[in-house]
Amino acid sequence: MPELAELRLTADYINDSVDGLSFKSVDKNPQHKCEDLEIPFKNFNIKAKSRGKEIVVSILDCYSNESIPIRITMGMSGYFSMTNTGNEAKHAHLKFNTTDGTTLSFVDVRRFGKWKQGVHWNDNRGPDPTTEFEEFKENINKNIHKASFNKPIYETLMDQKFFNGIGNYLRAEILYRIPTLNPNTSGRDALESHPIILELCRDIPMMAYQKGGGSIKDWKNPFPNESNERFFICYGVKGMAQIVDRNGRRFWFDTKWLQ
Repeated sequence: MPELAELRLTADYINDSVDGLSFKSVDKNPQHKCEDLEIPFKNFNIKAKSRGKEIVVSILDCYSNESIPIRITMGMSGYFSMTNTGNEAKHAHLKFNTTDGTTLSFVDVRRFGKWKQGVHWNDNRGPDPTTEFEEFKENINKNIHKASFNKPIYETLMDQKFFNGIGNYLRAEILYRIPTLNPNTSGRDALESHPIILELCRDIPMMAYQKGGGSIKDWKNPFPNESNERFFICYGVKGMAQIVDRNGRRFWFDTKWLQ
């Protein structure tokens, strides 16, 4: 599943692809369960921004200051693609059509991606640890008494109310870089004894972003000419231990912590 770095790269791709372009319509695959989009503007521009595991695509009217946000989550395998109109991918579910014969499509083979018109960020997700680091720390510190922090730290890191954008590969890479921390330690005790976890929640996603994303299954860097060097030293690495957590996600960790 795309995580913080991949969502940020996706927003970059959208903004690069639509730079200087004007749009005239949005089409939705009628078979997709999400709502139809109702865009009243005859000509509009598009701008994207990511926050954790979400993207907001803003529809900006060319003739006024009006704008309409569309919040999009990518699901397991969603991505955006710019093509000539009529050459969209088979599983293109949203199509933003330009006035010059090209189309920006949201493609999602598994249809787990979702969108909602008229809303910005989800209130149930915490601040982005890379762009809102102080707010991110404050949100955790004031809620550290809550039940989520009773869980092992490798499960706590998956709670998007506090660790927005941290997912399966990022948690493995973050925790592996703290060799004195047993990942079975409760989230509360781990954060109190190893506050560097919070800094790594900022720094490791940024490292992934700078290296072109995690090259995880079902997601590829949308900038093919840029470096896509793998930076994994734990996740998916031969010789590492692995377990399936209570949410059915596979967690990779150092074998020295096997119980």
